[in-house]
Amino acid sequence: MYSNRTAAPLLLRSCPRCGTDNSGSRVLGYSWQQWHLRRCRACDFVYLENPPDYSGLSVDYAWETDDYAQRMSEEYPLTRSLSRGWRRVRRRLIPRPDKLARRVTAHVPPGRVIDVGCGSAGHLLALERHHEIVGIEISVALAGQAEARLASRSGTVVNMPAIEGLAAMAPASASGVLMRSFLEHEHRPAALLAEVARVLVAGGAVVVKVPNFGCLNRRLMGSRWCGFRFPGHVNYFTPASLREMVEGAGLTVTEFGLFDRFPFADNMWLVAHRT
Repeated sequence: MYSNRTAAPLLLRSCPRCGTDNSGSRVLGYSWQQWHLRRCRACDFVYLENPPDYSGLSVDYAWETDDYAQRMSEEYPLTRSLSRGWRRVRRRLIPRPDKLARRVTAHVPPGRVIDVGCGSAGHLLALERHHEIVGIEISVALAGQAEARLASRSGTVVNMPAIEGLAAMAPASASGVLMRSFLEHEHRPAALLAEVARVLVAGGAVVVKVPNFGCLNRRLMGSRWCGFRFPGHVNYFTPASLREMVEGAGLTVTEFGLFDRFPFADNMWLVAHRT
């Protein structure tokens, strides 16, 4: 059966968008086992109220140990089987463009690029040679893999929580920050975006990809939606809330069109610059 891990201490969060305490409100039906999703009664933001603390995310609940696939196979076997089959067919028939690389080429000038939540560093290795590459990764195991892989590019890896990792870097020291499938994991997303704005040079860009809680797929799939990954995903952004939080950090949104936040797409992409 799907593991119900409880080794790491859990936090009790107020709304990460506006700070409202929603502990007395109704737990959303999308919640699962001990993980409580709340909808903020003040700003409507959906978030996981009781995620593991940072120490738990480094080992016990590290991303590479995520059991989402096992959970879906056990609870929704038919849907999971059909989804996997269609995904294999689609990948063979329709080559997928590298959406991250396109945005980096279009928006990030030469210089230092920091990948927040770099995993094993595959995305950093794909960047052009005119970029100095740096990864931040909280998982001990993945940080070790990334460090070994980046040695060929003289890249570096910081093994610590994202906010601490960025805080250790000098102001205006990066031409780009990548957060591909990361901001949904961060306990303090507004504080992280403020650090992003601090480390970017004028004209530097941040590229963000997150699941789109406002998409029609989520409404259609319900609890089977791929964006519900417990307890790793702690923030559930809509296009409006993502834009508001990015602009609240002092960044200027420069690419966030209809096809970046397509209503049927599970994920959305946003590019913002420090002006």
